[in-house]
Amino acid sequence: MTSTADVSQPKKTKAEATKEQAVQMAERAKDHASETVKQAQEQLDAGLKYGASELERLSKDGQEFVRKNPGVAIAGAVGVGLLMGLAMRRRF
Repeated sequence: MTSTADVSQPKKTKAEATKEQAVQMAERAKDHASETVKQAQEQLDAGLKYGASELERLSKDGQEFVRKNPGVAIAGAVGVGLLMGLAMRRRF
């Protein structure tokens, strides 16, 4: 006849095996999530650098345009201001 200790032993072993599998799965998930966050951060950094360089380029292009065409720049600013003023007046 088997004792109670013998019967409970396989259940404990199954429970331990299940726990070990769960721990391993959790570790793999954590490693995968960590790698994904690292990749996302690298992409975000690259995007920020690209955005900053494009903004700087556009700023230089704008300044160059204004230096070469001050009259057009002033007329454009007046036109935009007029349109914004009309839009605000109707809205409020």
